Formats: sequence, C-alpha cells, structure tokens
Amino acid sequence: SRLACSFRSDSAHFLIVWRALGRRSKGAADGGPTETKSDIDELDQRSMIIHWLISLLFAVGAVENYDGDEELSCKRRHGGIPLPLGVFTVQKEGFPDALPAIRTALSHVHTRSCILQGYRLEMIVKDTHCKTSQGMKALFDLIASRPRPVAILGGQCTEVNEPIAMALKYWQIVQLSYAETHAKFASSDSHELFPTFFRVVPGNRNTNMAKCKFVNHFGWKRVGTVKQNDQPRYALPHEALTTRLEHGFGVKIVHTAGVNWEQIETVGAELDELKERDVRIILVDVDEEMAATVICAGYHRGMYGDNYVWILPGYHSDKWLNKTHDNCTAEEMKEAARNHFSVEFALTRRDVDTKIVGNTRAGDVWEEISKLDPNNTWRGYLYDGLWTLAIALSHSMGDNAEFSHHKMIEAIDNSSFQGLTGKVKFANNERLGLVDIKQWSEGQYIPFAMYDGAEDEFKIIESTSKGWSPPLDSTITERRREHISSLLFLAMSLLALIGIFLALIFLLINFRYRNHRFIKMSSPNLNNIIIAGSICTFASVIMLGLDTRIVSPDGFVWLCYMKTWTLCLGFTLSFGAMFSKTWRVHSIFTNIRMDRKAIKDSKLFLILGVLLFIDLCVLVTWAFISPFSYTVTELPHIPEDNIVIIPEVEKCYSSHSGVFQAVLYAVKGVLMILGCFLAWETRHVNVPALNDSKYIGTSVYCCVVMSVLGLSTSVILQERVNEMFSLASFFVIFSTTLTLCLVFVPKVIELARNPVGNEPRAYRRGLMKSVVAKTSQPMSPQPRSDSSGDLMNKAESENKLRRRYLHQKSTQLWDLVEKLRARGDTQFLQQEWCLSSASPSSQERETSLLLRQPSSSNNRRTIL
Repeated sequence: SRLACSFRSDSAHFLIVWRALGRRSKGAADGGPTETKSDIDELDQRSMIIHWLISLLFAVGAVENYDGDEELSCKRRHGGIPLPLGVFTVQKEGFPDALPAIRTALSHVHTRSCILQGYRLEMIVKDTHCKTSQGMKALFDLIASRPRPVAILGGQCTEVNEPIAMALKYWQIVQLSYAETHAKFASSDSHELFPTFFRVVPGNRNTNMAKCKFVNHFGWKRVGTVKQNDQPRYALPHEALTTRLEHGFGVKIVHTAGVNWEQIETVGAELDELKERDVRIILVDVDEEMAATVICAGYHRGMYGDNYVWILPGYHSDKWLNKTHDNCTAEEMKEAARNHFSVEFALTRRDVDTKIVGNTRAGDVWEEISKLDPNNTWRGYLYDGLWTLAIALSHSMGDNAEFSHHKMIEAIDNSSFQGLTGKVKFANNERLGLVDIKQWSEGQYIPFAMYDGAEDEFKIIESTSKGWSPPLDSTITERRREHISSLLFLAMSLLALIGIFLALIFLLINFRYRNHRFIKMSSPNLNNIIIAGSICTFASVIMLGLDTRIVSPDGFVWLCYMKTWTLCLGFTLSFGAMFSKTWRVHSIFTNIRMDRKAIKDSKLFLILGVLLFIDLCVLVTWAFISPFSYTVTELPHIPEDNIVIIPEVEKCYSSHSGVFQAVLYAVKGVLMILGCFLAWETRHVNVPALNDSKYIGTSVYCCVVMSVLGLSTSVILQERVNEMFSLASFFVIFSTTLTLCLVFVPKVIELARNPVGNEPRAYRRGLMKSVVAKTSQPMSPQPRSDSSGDLMNKAESENKLRRRYLHQKSTQLWDLVEKLRARGDTQFLQQEWCLSSASPSSQERETSLLLRQPSSSNNRRTIL
C-alpha cells in the first residue's frame, strides 16, 4: 500500500508539471509569446529529464519507505479536492454517537496516509431518527445535493437501511453499514435487492460458521435448537445454521423448538420435547428477553449443569441475566446460566500489537477511540468502515479526477487490509470478520474461543478453557451383548465332561460284569440306557453354554433344538429305565400268582419306547408348529452418568414355547410321580440286586427339587446369563451325578465285596424276607392281649398262612426244576439239593413232609 501511495503522489507531481507545459504551449498557440523550434526541443528535453528524476525519486522513496516502518511513503498535503461522503447516524438517547469514531478515522486517513493525496473527505451527516420516513428524506436530500455523495456510511437501523439500500442501486451509490446484522441482507436474493449495500460488521454468516466450528470441534453430532418464530432477525439465520450443520458438518438436528411471544406458555412444552429426545447441546436464536424465559424454563426441567451446553446469541451485554424473572429468582437464573456460551462478533482484534492500516499499533488506536466513547459497541467498525471507503475511493478515482461507482464496488469487494477489528475482507457484500465465543463463568463472560472468517480459522483460547470439560451430546446408548463368562463355561463344561467320563466308567463296569449275579439280576440292559440318558443330560450342559461367539446365528437355531431335545430325551431315558425296572420288581412282589410268567426286558423296552414316543411327538409338533428362531432381547436399561447400557441376551424364540414346555413338564411330572409310587410300593423288597426303590426315590426327590429350583431361578435370573447358566448347569450336573451314583455305586461296592457272585443264600434270605413282609403288610394289627390262648391262636393262624405260601412256592420251584431237566441243564441239576429230586410223586411226598414238619430247618434249606 505504501508503494502504491508513493507512486500516486509522484505521478500527481508529474501531471502538474505536464499540465503546466501544456498550458504554456497552448498560450503560444493562442497568440502569446512565440517560441522557436529550439525552445520547444529544449522544453521537451527538460520534461524528459523531469520525468526520469521523478521516477528515480519514486524508486528511492519506495525503498526507504519499505525499510522504515515509522515513515510515510509520501509527503502529507493539506486541503485537496473535496469528496462528499454521506453519514447516517441516530442522534437520540439509547443510540451511541458514531461521529467521534468517524472523525478519528477521518483524521488518520488524512494525516497518517496518502491514499487520498490530493483529495479530502467531507462528511454530510444526516440523522435518520431510526425511522423509515426520516431515512428516505435524508437520502433524497443527499441525492439532490451537488456534488452528489460518492458513498454513504451508515445507518444503524434495519427499517432505515432496507429501503435506502433498495433505492441506492438505481444511482449505483455504495452504502457501507457499520451496525447492520440482519440476515435479510445475506439471503439468496440479497445481491439482486441490495447490490450496492455492504456492511463492515460481521453478519450471521460468520456467527453461524463459528457455531458450526465450535460444535464440530468437540465432536458433537446431535444438537437441538430453539428459534424465535416471530423475529426474522433470528429465524432467518437459524434456518441457514441448521442447513449448514446438517449438510456441511454432518450434525443431526434432533428437534427445533419454535417459540414466540404470542404463545409464550408453550416454551416449557418445547423444552420438554428436547429433553425427552435426550438433547444435551442446545443452540438458541432468540432475543434477550426470550433468552431469559428459555433459560428459566430449562432450569425448572433440570436442563442445566455440566451435562448441558446452551449456546446463545451474543448481545454484548449481560443485563438480561440480571433481570428479575417471573418464574425464577436471581440465584436460579445464575445457576441455570452457568457455563453457557455466547457467540458474538468481536469488538476488536486480540493481537493489539499488530500494525494496522495507517501504520499504527492496533492497541493505541483502540485506546484513542475508546476514550472518546467507551460504551459505543460499533466504534471499531466505524473506524474500519471509514478506512474501507477511503481505500476504495483511492482505487476508484481516475487520473483525471473522474469517479467510477463500478470501480468503487469492485474495490470494496477486493478489499484486504489489517483493520482495528481484524483483517477487512468481503465476500458477497458481507464482511468476513472476527467472532468471539465467550463462556459465562463466575458472573462474567470469559473469552473461550475465536473464529476468524477472513482466514477461516477456529481457535480455542487454552488459558481460559481449562476447568471445563465438554459433555456428551446425548446419553450414549451402549448395547452390550451379555455372553456367558468364558471361565464359567469352561468350568461347567469340565464338570460335565467329568460326569460323562464317570458315566462311561459305569458303562464299562456294567458291560464287563454283565454276567455277575448281582449285575445280571439288576437288568444290565436298562442300566446301559440309564447311563446313555445321563450322558445326554451332561452333554446338554455344554450345549447350553454355546452362543454366537462360537457358532453362527443359523447354527445357534440348530443348537436350540439340540439342547432341548438332548435334555428332554436324556431325562426320559434315565428315569424311564428306572421306572421300568421298578415296575418289574413291583409286579413280581405284589401280585403273587401260581401262573405268573417272567417279565422280560423286551416289555420294559416297550414301556420305555412309549415314553420316548410321547416325547418325540411333542418335540416334533413343537418344531413344526412353532419353530425356534434366533432373537436378541433387550433387558432393562442401566443408566450410568451419561451412558445408558442396554444389555442384550441371545435367545431361542418360539411363539408357543410355553404351551409345549408345559406339556413336557406334565409328562415328566407324571413319570416322576409314578416312579415315586412304585418305589414306595417296593420299599419292603430286601433283595439288593432287585430293589433300587430307595435310590430311585432319592433320585426322584432330588430331581424334583432341582427342577423346581431350576425353573424358578431361570425365570428370576433370565436377565443375568452367568448366574442363570451356573445354577441351571449345577442343578443338571448334580441331579444326574447323584442318580448315577445311587444306581451304580452300590453295585460297584458289591462287586468289590463279592467279585465271583456265588452267594445265593443272601438272595434267598432277602427273597423270603421280602415275601413275608409283603404278605404280612395287609394284616391289620390285633389288639394286644396277655392271655396265652390268644397268643396260641395267633401263632397257629400265622403258621397256616406260612405253610400255604411255602407250598405254593415249592410247587413252582419243582416245576422249574423239571423244565431245566427237560432242557438238559446238567450243570444246575448236579447240585446237591437237585440230585435228590425224583418224580412228581416224590415231590409231593417231600412237600407233604415239609407241611408236616414246618419247623425243620434242614428241610427248609433244602427246598430253598
């Protein structure tokens, strides 16, 4: 700028000399003193010399001026050609006086620079009274004056600026406002409506971008907004803000709350909607009084504190916070407004040591104009506005002092210099300036961040931002898939494998000693089925702990079928086999008939097959009518500060699973009840190889208890997968292991005690005790009598009963012996008691002998 100023000054001197020479030549032509050809040549030589001298001086002066910061590049000149400049102000109470700052700027333009060398600005001040009529009258007065103003600086009121700006485009006169911030001058059609209107104060384009940068800096992606519908000054820029946030920064506008004074009672309902949608970051575009109402309503809804951020327009004042509100006290307003942010255009640049236009330190200029009117918010923009017009005029003045409005507009658009309020730069007739973001803390606004629209830079002021941490833009919803603990799964799987290994050991023993008298009489085939059912139940525990970490969702559905079928069929195999064994013992010892035939294993397998068929019918019907599907169920949310944890549980879903489960429980319940009944009926059987009633009863009781506890805990603890899995696995493993041990451990003990299995006396003794106990069971107890006659009658009656029973059994025994002899079983018939057997007549004689001598122990031993 100094080089351009020096060039313009020296060129002006050259033009003066050149014009003087021209006038001299013209005088000669008009009849003045004549000059010879030699004189003319000498004059031309002199002019050439003067031209080169001026050029040399320009170069030397430019270099010297470039090196010296305190010296101007041109010689100051007072006076010059006057350039009229219209100034619109408002001279009434409540409006700041713009003239002191304008006069200071005008003085600096004339005395500290040479951009208008040869010219001087003359102000034509007009008071618009902030009224449209007065403003239009002032405009017409300026247009009618001669010479017409080259530009207009002002005004301050929108209702005055709008009609003036629309009218000035017909005269192509530039209007530069220092205080206009309305969004209508930056709309899509503003360039057509107000082509010659500029404003040096940053508009909503800058503040909106500052808000977007501020939101983006902290990574907030969900915001809510509040706009005042009945105020276009706030509603128009709000629409531009939301559009830029969504399309330029990817920020979701969750909800926009519209408020106005006609429906002021709806403010609370709008804030309720924001709170219901979990909005934490709230951008507000309302006037000062409405801002107080919104903040108060937010206080009563708990929308304040460290979890909320309110971003309000900057009003360059905090009086609205100190006003008494109808619904909030001063303390409540102070608490509700704590840590809120204010976004407003900057009054001055923060780097006060920067040399600005006029080669003056920014801090010194600010102090100078602040002394004149410290309460004038626009003083910095008044200063920069006048400099903008002065520089633009210097570029729009032609060499012949001809002024061009088109060059004036172009010069303002291309302006770029360091001013008191930052770098002065324009885009689409709008200033790209500085925006301050301040935070309300401890009763005052503290600078927090800054946005430079000219450089598109956003910066956080580190020294003032400490002590505050940005909250989350919403309550974080964390979906947490609840899986069974790996350690717990491994532990239970290890116990299940140990159970399977134990069952295989029992299976090996049962197969190895299947011909042992004790094992053979306990139905080894059914024992194998009991072991197979136990292995299935143990395997169901392992499948119960598998999830989608190991298998795919489709595989998880098949796993649902496998663990349901395995557990159900395993239970039926185990307890169905025990039920069949107990039924055979019950049939032998409770229904004693002479023609009783032996109950073979095939009949027991038939009973077990019926039970399995019932289970298969239910399971297959379940699979066809209501098949399983993979589903993820949400459990009740768990709030933790700003995080809400949503536990999710993987489940096998079936629409009618409850019905089929009830049917299966009913079938199993009937089976267990029948098992308990048969065990009770055979409790007097004293043959260890045949009587498992005590162990079966214990197993059934244990299974009932475990089942009830397992069902209840699975319902209660369905939200806690680890606890539910551990308890369900424990119940299954415990009841299955106990059943195996009760059934097979006594057999293992008997094998250890009698490996050969050649003690038939214990079997015969137990058989006799069992029969006697069963036959004596239905006899009703007789009243006690001390007479010897009654005792004798009782003994004779019992003796007859015993003889009759012994006769029946002896007959059956000899029938069996004859069958063995007919089959040629010589090994069995070679026993001592069989060698003495003869024809049926001899059998009858021996039987008659036994009936006549019932007390003979030798004969009784021989028969048995």
